[in-house]
Amino acid sequence: MKVRSTLKAATLAASIFGLVACGGSEPIDPAMFDSEVQRLADEGDMYGEIFLVLKERRPQVYGKFRNIAVREFSRGRPVREASYVAGLQMREVFLDEIMHLSRSASDDNVKEMIDVIITTYEHLNAEDPADCVRSIEGLPPEKVEKYPAELRKRELQLVVDLLDSPKAMANRRAASDKEVVNWMVNMSTSEPAVAEMFQLMEGDQKRRGKENEKICNGMITVYKRLSYKSAEDRGTLFRGMALMALKQQQLLKNAEESEDAGS
Repeated sequence: MKVRSTLKAATLAASIFGLVACGGSEPIDPAMFDSEVQRLADEGDMYGEIFLVLKERRPQVYGKFRNIAVREFSRGRPVREASYVAGLQMREVFLDEIMHLSRSASDDNVKEMIDVIITTYEHLNAEDPADCVRSIEGLPPEKVEKYPAELRKRELQLVVDLLDSPKAMANRRAASDKEVVNWMVNMSTSEPAVAEMFQLMEGDQKRRGKENEKICNGMITVYKRLSYKSAEDRGTLFRGMALMALKQQQLLKNAEESEDAGS
């Protein structure tokens, strides 16, 4: 198995944080909206907490997120639903945030992230295997639009928890590239589904439904095997996978910029 395919697979570390919602203009007093947000936050509701966390930790993201939510609120949506819609429209921004935050996620957060990833891939695989593969590769689904409400709630809670985690998280160890690659290579020798997944991902030909399903099942197996490890080992490997994903993302970005410069 080539290291390149392993690096490609490592992009799974942050590919599932899309917040799904519905659609939505008469303007209203923003102070009314902020009052509702504060009320939810005082009640410990995560739909209120997300605004406060973003305002403190990511002011620029907060401004965009709030503007969308206020617009949806003015259309008659409750604050909770308006923030749900804002989450969908800010999906790419959250994906980028989560990918970076995954590098130093706590062991407890890693456990929940893995479980959410497995649940998401299982849902996508049942609905449309091609969309499951798109999610693995960091792309938004093309056909699947609805997700279980509880899954969406868990995803948003993870966003809150990761953004609100103490900065001391940065001291948590992440596995080296060599450690991650060795783990994946060793796993592929004992898990035929994982070996087949890497083989299919290495090919450039158009995949059929069954092949997409096998790739998705292989990635689910990767995460299940990771979930069986001790909290420390699981967290170390996951953080290493996230770092590899960021490196791969930067390599792709550099390659695209080089192509644009040469054209």
